[in-house]
Amino acid sequence: MSIGGDVVPFKKIVITTITLLLCGCQGHKTYTGGTSISSKPYYCCGSWHHPQNYYEYDEIGFASWYGNDCAGKPKATGLIFNPNDFTAAHRTLPIPTVVKVTNLRNGRSIILVVDDRGPYTYAGRIIDLSYASAKALDLHRYKPSKVRIQSLPEDSLKLSNYIRTHCKNRRDPYGRSWTELYYQEIRKTMPRKKYSIVPRQSNNISQKRTIIKNKKQILAQRTTQHAQLCKKCRKAIVYY
Repeated sequence: MSIGGDVVPFKKIVITTITLLLCGCQGHKTYTGGTSISSKPYYCCGSWHHPQNYYEYDEIGFASWYGNDCAGKPKATGLIFNPNDFTAAHRTLPIPTVVKVTNLRNGRSIILVVDDRGPYTYAGRIIDLSYASAKALDLHRYKPSKVRIQSLPEDSLKLSNYIRTHCKNRRDPYGRSWTELYYQEIRKTMPRKKYSIVPRQSNNISQKRTIIKNKKQILAQRTTQHAQLCKKCRKAIVYY
């Protein structure tokens, strides 16, 4: 075949055509904006990771979860991790990214916000869910579980722009998390179910101290009443 007097090999024409078809099949990409964390490559746990600079993502893999052991610790965004929030960690997705996670074992799904990096220590796992997210999907009893992750590009870009416009240093002035911002300001709806999560260890300790204090007060009152009613018996009797 000749084009403009020059002979073009047939093999080169086929390769060019296939390349153009593949580029056309990729479709439109929604690139990151707003307050997205840097997409520069980073080194962690013995390997390099290359975050993508667009929101489109659809993958099937295994998920793990982390809870009270990491409560109160800072995340990659500098925010404090709360196991009661619907969040997740991913190695390469832009931060923040709104994703839909579906448990392939039972079909349950939930929409949450990726605002942290990980997991790095578990081979074959592509996402790390908070305890609340894992419990909502009913996979907190099964480690690891197979899930499908689908990003929501338009919602992700809207959330990123909202955080950049209304939040100073990526922190909401009213103390709301990024997931709460998404549901209240972008989606305009809240999740149907409110899952009760195990409180932090510090809350458990203060609660136990309060219970013990109340028990001691009740026992002291009963002992005083018994001493007043029975003058012959001076022994403190404890009623249960």
